[in-house]
Amino acid sequence: MERKYINQKDWQEFIEGKIGENKIYAPIEKGKFLFFEILNEENFKKVVYDKARTVEPLKIFLYPFKERVYPEIKNFPQIIVMGVTSCDLASIEILDNVFKNGDFKDPNYSKRRENILIISFDCKIPYDTCFCSLVGIKPYPEKNFDLNLSKVKDGFIIEIGSEKGKDFLKNDTRFYDISKSQIEELEEGRKNVCQRVNEINKGFDLSNIENLVGMYQTEYWENIKDIKNCVSCGSCNFNCPTCVCFLLEDTTDDCDFKKVKVYDSCLFPGYARMASGATPRPTLYDRYSNRLLCKYWYMKENFKILGCTGCGRCISGCIGKIDKRKVINEVLKEKLKV
Repeated sequence: MERKYINQKDWQEFIEGKIGENKIYAPIEKGKFLFFEILNEENFKKVVYDKARTVEPLKIFLYPFKERVYPEIKNFPQIIVMGVTSCDLASIEILDNVFKNGDFKDPNYSKRRENILIISFDCKIPYDTCFCSLVGIKPYPEKNFDLNLSKVKDGFIIEIGSEKGKDFLKNDTRFYDISKSQIEELEEGRKNVCQRVNEINKGFDLSNIENLVGMYQTEYWENIKDIKNCVSCGSCNFNCPTCVCFLLEDTTDDCDFKKVKVYDSCLFPGYARMASGATPRPTLYDRYSNRLLCKYWYMKENFKILGCTGCGRCISGCIGKIDKRKVINEVLKEKLKV
């Protein structure tokens, strides 16, 4: 993979020059967290390159919370998304399999996918809720990006991941070949972040996660006290980079018919409820277990990859303060008792 170096001042000038011709989203810090904002001449120097993931997952740009599916949307803008981290890059493989590569393709998703340039960043300061290493993902991007930025002393190492990314740089003379010392700095920094994520998660063990297969019986889950704190708000679904369930709504506007797609949550009491009122998941335990089994069993069986990327948004965004890592460890212990 080709790598280049650019100093921080030149990179900011480079991005400033792109603002007028592109809609660029990038992470801006608000309080303790990062949120995507559209860059302009006032905020482009506020982009955070050396922290962690944003609050919003990448999927909001590819699979928005609510969008029209009929009448057909004709035009999709070209956008650039900066600050995507490895946990979100891993989610692309799930999204592609669901909306792009299967027998039933979502034309909106495919067009958005074609019109996005992804500039990912290395994680530098992971949150206490991050657990990418527990699901086999590194805290730095390895694939699925067009360009990746790694913050080093006085500048950035740029990894070129696609022809689209290479074209974006356009042989700009401000990019130089990297030195051996810069490579060593990059590798040392990544090693330190990996150790930090491992330290954060030293109290959890997901090495036997495949043992969740078949654990749909309520008795495995009803003894897990933390699950009782779930209020079925759907935050974990909506913030998850790989949750893909949606509803189709038929609406009218001045006599014009519209069909709209909107996120659904498997934790809502009405999820999977039939017209008769019957539901295959009547209890909170049934719904909560279904969510975890979807991530660690169903998606793995269907797509050959886990449906969890370890981003930790489901933990940090939980009103009931439920730590999924703890729940998984406890439910696997319950299986040993039965």
